[in-house]
Amino acid sequence: MSDVAKAAGVSRATVSYALRGDPRIAAATAEKIRQAAQKLHYNANISARSLRSGRSGIIGVAIYELDRPYPSEMSAAMSREIARRGYQPIVQQTSGSKDDEIMILQKVTSQLCDGMIFSPGQVSDEELRALSHGKPMVLLDDISPDPVFDSVNTACEDGSAAAVRHLIDIGCKHVVVVGPSYDMLLDDKMASSVVGRRMTGCLRAFEEAGVDVDASNFLPLEHWDPIPAREAAYRLLDSDDYRDADGVFCMTDTIAISFMRGLADRGVRVPDDIALVGFDGVTESEYAVPSLTTVRTDLDDLARRTLDLLIDRINANVGGAGIDATGGTGDNAGDGLAFPDAPQRLTAAWELVKRESTRR
Repeated sequence: MSDVAKAAGVSRATVSYALRGDPRIAAATAEKIRQAAQKLHYNANISARSLRSGRSGIIGVAIYELDRPYPSEMSAAMSREIARRGYQPIVQQTSGSKDDEIMILQKVTSQLCDGMIFSPGQVSDEELRALSHGKPMVLLDDISPDPVFDSVNTACEDGSAAAVRHLIDIGCKHVVVVGPSYDMLLDDKMASSVVGRRMTGCLRAFEEAGVDVDASNFLPLEHWDPIPAREAAYRLLDSDDYRDADGVFCMTDTIAISFMRGLADRGVRVPDDIALVGFDGVTESEYAVPSLTTVRTDLDDLARRTLDLLIDRINANVGGAGIDATGGTGDNAGDGLAFPDAPQRLTAAWELVKRESTRR
């Protein structure tokens, strides 16, 4: 900065104000400073600026998979909303790895970001609390019974109930849910997971319709990937347990589109022979043949709700008192980083989009 000031014939303070766009600096002076900075390849030191202001202007987003349609589209929605609020996003993939989650929290969140949007997988609540170092964080589809951070969830239970109910309403007599196993809810930890909550919604819809549920209503997948989903269609058609299945609800759109391909491989028509519903509302679902009926999460609403919560926390944290990462209180708690209120849980808007795959 001293070099730029010398080249432009102004003070260091004037350089600082001009490069931050301060309107008090005359336009001609500001342009002279920008040209000097460009010629000298000067860039502001973000870390130093952050130390002075308490802000970096960066929000981190950590998502489990970026090479799948739904998390990719969700990350894009988050990035758009972050930029609209005047921040810069850093998007990273955790790959469902605990080591990657910890590394991101240690080296990105605590070092670079004003706040973090995090899709937890392997890291516990206590680890999240410690690794955040008091920085604000909003979790996506948090499964904690006693939440530590704000969270925004998808309508797992209500959405899945609507999907199964729709299949029953159009006349399906044997509905099969592809993804979870019949006995997965016996595991308390799985019962509170995303798939567990979606399964709970399915069971609710079956109960409301008076359907006696057994293992033949669930076709488990060991891995929720396209190839196993396609092969699951073969298993359904080859097994006596599912031979009369006429309606299928897949736990994600990726599973549903792959499953539909497997049905086509065997000459089974959707929806004439088997009606099909997915969950997520990814772009591909609209352009599949036939187009896929799906429970669509409003990703723009999800992003808005998430950023509303996070930016409120960021604004409250700068110079505020509150609860630190170990639960202490006081003016210096959490190095001045505050959690002023109890964690909030919100649910993103959603809708059942009826398309050709259930049109009978």
